[in-house]
Amino acid sequence: MEFYIVQRGDTLSSIAKKTLGRAERWVDIARLNKQQNPSKIFVGETLRLPDRTQDANSINTQNVTYIRKNNQFPASVALARGYMFVIFEQLPNIGATKIIRKVAAIPKNYSLNAANLKGTLSPAEHVLNIAPRESQFLSASSKPFAAPSINGQPLILDVAKIKQAGGQIYTLESVVQDLKRFVGENPSTRNQVDKLIYAITRIEGEVLINGGTPPDAAKMPSAVHNAYIKSAEYYWREYTSGRISKQNLVDELANLENAYSKARIVGSVGRVLFVIGVVLTVVDLTKATNRSITQHSFKPIGAEVVRQTGGWGGALAGARIGFATGAMFGIETGPGAIVSGAVGAIIFGAIGYFSADWAADHISPN
Repeated sequence: MEFYIVQRGDTLSSIAKKTLGRAERWVDIARLNKQQNPSKIFVGETLRLPDRTQDANSINTQNVTYIRKNNQFPASVALARGYMFVIFEQLPNIGATKIIRKVAAIPKNYSLNAANLKGTLSPAEHVLNIAPRESQFLSASSKPFAAPSINGQPLILDVAKIKQAGGQIYTLESVVQDLKRFVGENPSTRNQVDKLIYAITRIEGEVLINGGTPPDAAKMPSAVHNAYIKSAEYYWREYTSGRISKQNLVDELANLENAYSKARIVGSVGRVLFVIGVVLTVVDLTKATNRSITQHSFKPIGAEVVRQTGGWGGALAGARIGFATGAMFGIETGPGAIVSGAVGAIIFGAIGYFSADWAADHISPN
């Protein structure tokens, strides 16, 4: 049996014409090499050649039809790959697995410690700001926009990592329950405590950390997430300046929280497209690796790395551009912010991929 090594610029029909004398015998070559995608052959690939005396007309009609049908796929598949560089923002699940604390300055190692780790204050005494220097608690928020009345740099804290390090989380419900206990023991504080309960449940979302937080439990919020935090702070300033009422404040924060929930859903669904893009990247890199092994050359894998780097690099830049563009038109929070970032990633990811593909084809064409 004869073999042929694919050269630059070859097609199955040109190979058939060159080796078998008839261009239409590309069908025989495709069938013999079990190629379901005849338009996709690679430089350096070794193809088995059929008997020169066998006529293409003897091939089963059903197989020919199947091969020719598949011959229509490659262009759309290649185009789809170019547009699968999509990045959806996945907002954290604040309140369930994450909480937010604002700090005046971020420690170099991101670790956060209470004023007195050996303190014995009750949750109610901490929230009421009784002897703050003796408190073993740190205040945080279970609201996705953090405590709007607090100025400082927000940090997202991982609840599971805090617990693994020996910390204890007091939920909003448990804090409110202890405040009610405190009122029972100190009836004269009822009016103060009732106002505090309203504030922490409707506005602040206060939760407590008993002890400190380990360095690996904290991280900075993304630009998209930070937009929610800044929006809440804006509404708080509007309230304290007298431009909106407390009820207006509560309503706006509730709308902001609802928008965050919807954005999380959109982000979760969109992650499916991101995973598909990653899978395609892995497939393409695997194929390029196999070609490099076959050709005893680093060129195929090197060229594919260039393509994928261009695509994902463009997607990352495009996501930021998309979010910034959306913000220019007032789309800073809600599902729209997630979608505008994803659209930017798709557009610039495709530009990056096809631009890199042009350059990579000079190294090793695909």
